[in-house]
Amino acid sequence: VRSGSVKGIKRMTDKVNSYAVLHAEEAVKLCDHPSCIHEVPLTAHILDPVRASIICPNPSTILKTARWLIENSEQTGLPVVRVKNKFAVKDSLELDGYRDLMLSVLHTGERGLKIIG
Repeated sequence: VRSGSVKGIKRMTDKVNSYAVLHAEEAVKLCDHPSCIHEVPLTAHILDPVRASIICPNPSTILKTARWLIENSEQTGLPVVRVKNKFAVKDSLELDGYRDLMLSVLHTGERGLKIIG
């Protein structure tokens, strides 16, 4: 396990600014129900301000590790809320040959603050 760097302020600002255009064009709501009046805050698009990596020696271990994390989310207190599989990308040139399986987990702090990392 390797801890990653905290996402930089410039990168987070760029992400917020890119989603601001979408929000300006149409209100992005928290739900689709007509009574829903709450818009998604722009900061909700920053999913991984803190990061860590688990380095696996082969694809089989990647799958076993991912399965364990998903199946044991109650024990770890870190439910998996998103899976991004870059092995499934057809054109490896799109990723400069880099591929990984990214699991985003939900961390809830002592005061109820929730962060997806």
